[in-house]
Amino acid sequence: MKFKIYIAVLFVISSFANPIFAQKTEVLILPTIHGGHKKNVNYNFEHVRRIIQNFKPDIIALEIRPEDMNRDTNYLNPLYNPEMILFKNEFPKAIKAGIDFMGSDFEGKPLPPDFMKEPIGEFGKFRAMNQKIMSDSAIVKARITKDLPAIITKRGEMMGTLGANQLMDGKYDALTEEFTKGQTEVLKNTPYQYYDDFQVSRDQRIADNIKQLALNNRGKRIIVLTGANHHNRAVNELKKVRSVNLITQVQDH
Repeated sequence: MKFKIYIAVLFVISSFANPIFAQKTEVLILPTIHGGHKKNVNYNFEHVRRIIQNFKPDIIALEIRPEDMNRDTNYLNPLYNPEMILFKNEFPKAIKAGIDFMGSDFEGKPLPPDFMKEPIGEFGKFRAMNQKIMSDSAIVKARITKDLPAIITKRGEMMGTLGANQLMDGKYDALTEEFTKGQTEVLKNTPYQYYDDFQVSRDQRIADNIKQLALNNRGKRIIVLTGANHHNRAVNELKKVRSVNLITQVQDH
């Protein structure tokens, strides 16, 4: 019994002596709206900038592939959303980290210039399949039955009008969860199941990359900029990490 108490005391002392154990990693997963920041007066690029400034991050994680983080703007512009490129080039004191994933076939390789225009690789197959899904009357009907178009419309309205704190309060994430489950049910065992499989696996890979970044940087302040539709899975994954304190409110002024 005395031995157990002695070990417990040593652990407490070492925790206070070592800031890595004493301090939790502060992680803010900020849902962004890509080009929508140009139009949403409640959540424009300046709001994002102020959120970053007020959070004072040690690390800014961006929806850019890790292997593309050292690429110049000319390479990045056709491939990534504007807020990712913008804030990659700002806040020089913060370390920048990439969390995106666009298919295993291009891991560790540069993406070709026409990657977003042609059906190239796993990601290209995913994009091309979207058009086929929308032209299949049976799938369109099944999507309507599951209210998927209505959810897309609702999420679009929210992204067009809400501020960051409202997009983080759980309502948007609940719609995303409902959409994800509905889409899986609609596309399972159809010729389009790949579309759902890839989307889910990409979301999970982004969430896993965020989780690993947090685990590798104990005690740091990390802000993650990722599309609003990835937010729920990333938050759910980080909730499992005991060393992480998730920040759920932001200051944008």
